[in-house]
Amino acid sequence: MAAAAVAGLIPVFHTVAGDKSSYYIGRQLWFGFIAVYGVVVYVVRMPWAPIHEDFWCHGNITNSCLAECFEKRFNHPVVGIWYFFFFIFLAFFFLMEFFMAQIRHKQIKAKSVESLANEVEEGSMVGIQEHVPCPKKSIMNFHREKMLLLLYLLYFILQVGSQGVFLFLLMSQHLPLVNQAIIHCSTVSCPGPYLCLIRGTMEKRMSIYTLITLSFMIILFCSGFFLYTIHHYLLKGFTSTKSWAN
Repeated sequence: MAAAAVAGLIPVFHTVAGDKSSYYIGRQLWFGFIAVYGVVVYVVRMPWAPIHEDFWCHGNITNSCLAECFEKRFNHPVVGIWYFFFFIFLAFFFLMEFFMAQIRHKQIKAKSVESLANEVEEGSMVGIQEHVPCPKKSIMNFHREKMLLLLYLLYFILQVGSQGVFLFLLMSQHLPLVNQAIIHCSTVSCPGPYLCLIRGTMEKRMSIYTLITLSFMIILFCSGFFLYTIHHYLLKGFTSTKSWAN
């Protein structure tokens, strides 16, 4: 199921990323992050797929006690949390894409009407060409669109916040689960103690380290774009306005 989902998303991302309009800074980069994020989540989940088979205990232990020991050890969702935060990443991005596309469509429509009006005014009495030239693709002017600028900044804040929570969960809950290959298990109904083993802990730790690295990179890039946007569109624009007023 997961492989089919990833395989189905690849051509969609390829088609959308092939749009060279880039009507806001970093658009192609975020499409790249989506593709990388999806592939990484699909790959790093593989060592966790046979987690029930990788957990076993020494000695004469019943299946019910083995299940209790397993549930006591892995008492936090792992792969489900990874999928959830990937969905959050996608949701924030495509919400921003939706609002950006709506505003861009209004701008293109307004420019088309303006071009048509100019052509009518400059047309001769012989006739006017029916073809209306499409406006050139350009990056949106955040200096004029203040609400769009706030939406752009809000997107980075939401991404940094969600990835910060994800990073915290990876380091505080998921990583300690596989820090030790051998654990001692003892429950109320199964006093034991039983000596249990988690196989493949190195691969499981590496999968978590990969997600930590990816999450840290997203936070770094979001913070960089946020600071650049603040400097370029707010501080620099405020300085230019102040200089013009003087």
